[in-house]
Amino acid sequence: MLEKLSHVQRFDLNLDALEEDKKRTPDDLLTMRRRQEELQAALNIQLQRHDELRREINANELELKDLVARRKAAADSAVRASSGKEAAQYQNQELQFATRVEELETDTLPLIEQLEELATEIASLQRQLAELKPQLDSLVKAEQARVAQIDREIAAIAGERAAVARELNPELLKQYEQVRRSKRGLGLAAVRQQRCAGCNMRLPIHVVQKVHKAQEVTRCPSCGRILWLEVEF
Repeated sequence: MLEKLSHVQRFDLNLDALEEDKKRTPDDLLTMRRRQEELQAALNIQLQRHDELRREINANELELKDLVARRKAAADSAVRASSGKEAAQYQNQELQFATRVEELETDTLPLIEQLEELATEIASLQRQLAELKPQLDSLVKAEQARVAQIDREIAAIAGERAAVARELNPELLKQYEQVRRSKRGLGLAAVRQQRCAGCNMRLPIHVVQKVHKAQEVTRCPSCGRILWLEVEF
């Protein structure tokens, strides 16, 4: 009976290994995903800065448009003024508007240059992302195929495991599964040179004798694993 249980454990260990392998994403895919995330993060930052600059430039352009109109109105009013004093007042307003227009134009020009530089950087990042996509898609497709193959192997082994498990005493199988869960994978341990192969603790003579007799389920007094002899005496 324990021989069959050992087969079940081998199936379980194989299933554990396959599940672990399934979780391990290939390094090249991880690297490619990180690169995509870095590029996308950089693109998002540049797009946000581009929007902020565009709003700032738009605000300046609106103010410039208003100042130009007010400057023209002041100039027209100076021409129509009824006195030299009134004309001087309008001319002073026109000069103030002209000064502010010059300041705004001076401030806005570098913003426009920055916007153009950002547009170039954004286009470069978008191009890099576009070039990366088919490579990433190919790696993702390969990973999906790898996982699907592992799933097929898991299903096949699980089927074999179930067939053998059906031949076991239900209580024995239950004990094994409980111990296996608590011991993270190994529920059945061989006795080798009077030691438990699970925890490597030396077993008392009477425990070893019970294992040799194989008349009942014997568990390691140290780790609690079910003990068995790989070679029957």
